[in-house]
Amino acid sequence: MSETVEEHGAKCTRMLGVQALAYVVFIVVALVFSAMRGPMDGVSSASVAVVAVVVLAVFHVCWPFRAGMADRIIGAVAGVLSLVCVSTSLGSMVVPANDAIMSNELARNTYPMLRWAAAVAGLLVLLTVVAFGRQMAREERSHLIRALSHCVTGGAASISLGGWVFLPYVVAAGRHAGATAGTTKFVALIVVMVVVALVLAYASVFWCRELDAADNAREPWVGVALLPVMLFGLVVFAAALLIQIVGW
Repeated sequence: MSETVEEHGAKCTRMLGVQALAYVVFIVVALVFSAMRGPMDGVSSASVAVVAVVVLAVFHVCWPFRAGMADRIIGAVAGVLSLVCVSTSLGSMVVPANDAIMSNELARNTYPMLRWAAAVAGLLVLLTVVAFGRQMAREERSHLIRALSHCVTGGAASISLGGWVFLPYVVAAGRHAGATAGTTKFVALIVVMVVVALVLAYASVFWCRELDAADNAREPWVGVALLPVMLFGLVVFAAALLIQIVGW
């Protein structure tokens, strides 16, 4: 049975509410733990990583795409590996620290972003190969392009989620900007981030309208709500990298 205009409007409103709640939880957790332990304390990043794990789990439970359990597992594993690489020393195995990096201030400050960026590149390549192989292994290959794109999109969003772990870097920059002449630059950065979040929210309304989840999907509109939040992890990463390069 097709939805009425009122039912669709109510669903989109709930979807945007869940999306806004996810943003608020990330920000509040980062601010609270940064105030308690300092923005660059490991506990601050770990607390954000815990929220990211919860978001990842909810997204894959409320999977909004038409893809099988194997495709969901592929995306979930990719997301977990991304979070592990950004929040633990495993990322150093991707890009090992050396004297050239540690002796250069800019390279040293951007090293956490560099190693995660390298991990993301590798995971995206691996995701594409595994997702394609998974589709080729299917006996029934109907809707091949749709299934492949849904698997890759869910996996890419899961990988992007790890960028939220760099939120304490943005919080630290805000504190530093308040005591220096960098307030204007920081405000401009936050404005750009908010605009991107609003654009993603606007896009998610159309995604919700065109939602074509599996018949047995659990509240797929929640998955749609979290999709922009997960992709926004790349924006947080870019902001943290810019802050380190500009040097506020």
